[in-house]
Amino acid sequence: MSKKANKTNQVGFRFGLARSMNDYRRTRGNKAPGKVIVIVCEGQETEPNYFRALRQKFRLRTLNVRVVPGKGAPISVVNCAIDEKKRIDEPTDEVWCVLDTENPLENPSLKTAIEKARNSKINLAVSNPAFEYWYFIHFGSSSHPFANGQEMKRAVREYIPGYEESMNVFPVLDELTATAINNAEYLRKHSLESWDLFPNPSTGVDKLVGEIIKLAQGT
Repeated sequence: MSKKANKTNQVGFRFGLARSMNDYRRTRGNKAPGKVIVIVCEGQETEPNYFRALRQKFRLRTLNVRVVPGKGAPISVVNCAIDEKKRIDEPTDEVWCVLDTENPLENPSLKTAIEKARNSKINLAVSNPAFEYWYFIHFGSSSHPFANGQEMKRAVREYIPGYEESMNVFPVLDELTATAINNAEYLRKHSLESWDLFPNPSTGVDKLVGEIIKLAQGT
């Protein structure tokens, strides 16, 4: 595994100042302008911390991002996402499930959750073996498999010393976001297995982040 950071195509995405949570709520008769993206997370800290930090860069009224943390097991995340989908106002609004998995083909409950999400037209951002693979590819494009989530975290610590799940690492990653997206696209294209089957390693977080950036920049 190379420790050398991939420094190509580094772009800083500037979205402006943070907004209050009131800006992300819609009620009947008082519809906030702009598209809504609801992100339902399995974890309580890692994923919500990242997406909240990304959201705090926004000041555009054309995109509202709401993060729902700590829903636990994949089926619970998907069920919550389905409930959220029932509450959104417009068919163009999006609901995403952010999930981790290890050995997805040996996890029947995950398979059930994935099928339910797809049947309900819920978007998926699944990482194998952990969400931290998204962090890792900010620094390189290695497709070396990881034994488990703990090994994945140790790999991230090579670039972010002392990394723990509760850390706000967004300031470290921010200017490398374009590199991470490019690395994900390259790895997905050249993988021997379809990333739709969530091989080790893989992630779908780049698609969600890319969608947020595209909508926030109005492109």
